[in-house]
Amino acid sequence: MTLKVVGLRRFPVKSMLGEEHERLEFDAGGAIGDRRWALRCADGKLGSGKNHPRFRRIPGLLEHYAAYDEDGLPVITAPDGATLRPGDPRVPERFGDGVELVREAEDGSESLKDVSPVSLIGTASLRALGDLLGDADPVDVRRLRKNIVVETDEPWIEEDWIGREIVLGGGRGTAPLRLRGIKRVKRCVMVTQAQPGLPEDNRVLKTLTAARGMCIGIHTDVVTPAPLALGDTVVVR
Repeated sequence: MTLKVVGLRRFPVKSMLGEEHERLEFDAGGAIGDRRWALRCADGKLGSGKNHPRFRRIPGLLEHYAAYDEDGLPVITAPDGATLRPGDPRVPERFGDGVELVREAEDGSESLKDVSPVSLIGTASLRALGDLLGDADPVDVRRLRKNIVVETDEPWIEEDWIGREIVLGGGRGTAPLRLRGIKRVKRCVMVTQAQPGLPEDNRVLKTLTAARGMCIGIHTDVVTPAPLALGDTVVVR
């Protein structure tokens, strides 16, 4: 089976819904525009779907879509259709006193990502998790918020790519995107939360905890930046 890219996603604002793409540009920090913005609370913590030393839970974030406008600024679309941009006074009104929409440091000194620039998962692992849940269909990748989905035929095979180079795309005179697998992705309560088209499902985290040590998919670092498109081949070395 030839491995190929079948899903590309980026999330302009951390912990909000994002965008599906046919092609994405990658730099050393990951997919350009991915999680480059976040809600920052008055205490300095980042808005999230969970509480953590670095994060503060803000209910309902997964009901909000985020996308970029023609000027490269994030636009948040709320469930009632309202649109919010950086500096909008309605941001603290909706998300809490002192909350503001902020961009990560331009010099890269502060990343808004949790662990790594790019996350990746195989389709066989999505099917295997669906089987563990007792469902007829694969688990919906939207729950897992991965940047890259690779078509695979062996469950959890991407975990074997940790410490190896993953070469995606290239050919026709263009350089490929080169990633290096770092570690498994440890999931949290966000995979259980409802979002448009997906109900709350507490089984997901319980099942991952019991069967997979709470992990699914892998974190990767960017070795060589390049564009990536749906249908591009994937070679692991």
